[in-house]
Amino acid sequence: MPNKLLNWKIGLAVVIAVLVLNGIIHYTAQTRSQVSWLERVWRDILSPFQTAISRTQRFFRHQINAVQTRRQLQERNAQLEALVLELRTEVNELRNFRRENEWLREALDFKQDTEHELLLAEVIGRSPNNWENTIVLNRGAAHGVTSGMAVVTNYGIVGTVINHSQYTSTVLLIVDAQSAAGGMVQSSGDLVLVEGMEGNTGMLVATPLGRDTEVEVGDVIVTSGLSRIYPKNLPLGEVVAVEPRQYDLSFAALVKPYVDHTRLEYVLVVLGDD
Repeated sequence: MPNKLLNWKIGLAVVIAVLVLNGIIHYTAQTRSQVSWLERVWRDILSPFQTAISRTQRFFRHQINAVQTRRQLQERNAQLEALVLELRTEVNELRNFRRENEWLREALDFKQDTEHELLLAEVIGRSPNNWENTIVLNRGAAHGVTSGMAVVTNYGIVGTVINHSQYTSTVLLIVDAQSAAGGMVQSSGDLVLVEGMEGNTGMLVATPLGRDTEVEVGDVIVTSGLSRIYPKNLPLGEVVAVEPRQYDLSFAALVKPYVDHTRLEYVLVVLGDD
């Protein structure tokens, strides 16, 4: 009997609680311009906790977004860096192609303007002992190249073939101290001997072959054509200084070559007449 009475009271309390809850929900669900004092107190009590929870949620949401954004930026940055590297490579290749095309176009014009047969050759090596003494070409006996042939560019004299194999040849540069060529002052026709300087300075020295020869700074020195190696009137260089010798009875002219022998990529071999 006591248990039945207890169960009846619990059931009645539950029913009352449900009715009160429904009433509160119905009452609070309506749009009101004012709230009760109990709601105000309850809201004020919950406000700090709601603020803390809201800020915590925003903080973690921002951190998650920042991590995702950083990862996306890193991936995008890696893609852009790869694209920049690819574009730089393409730009360098285009620059090389343009430089080679310009040189080859000038070389073609030079070949058309000369009566000599010229063979295009690529520089594939240099002397391991002295950077400026010799160069190695990718043309040899199989292409008609033999020792003693002149090597030139559209800018001027490069040197002379000193030895060769079937598919390569070695060229002694005109700026080497062992090299010499017959030269001529372009403006006057006076003959000079042009030799490479000691110490591999990349310069040439012109000395007179006649007592009345005169050379001034700015004069252009060309090949005389008196030797069987170099064709006539090919540019050798420009006089940049004149030094008197032997009580001013002679002189030595310092000549700067037109060809930059340290940056050769392609040259032309002057083939012998058949």
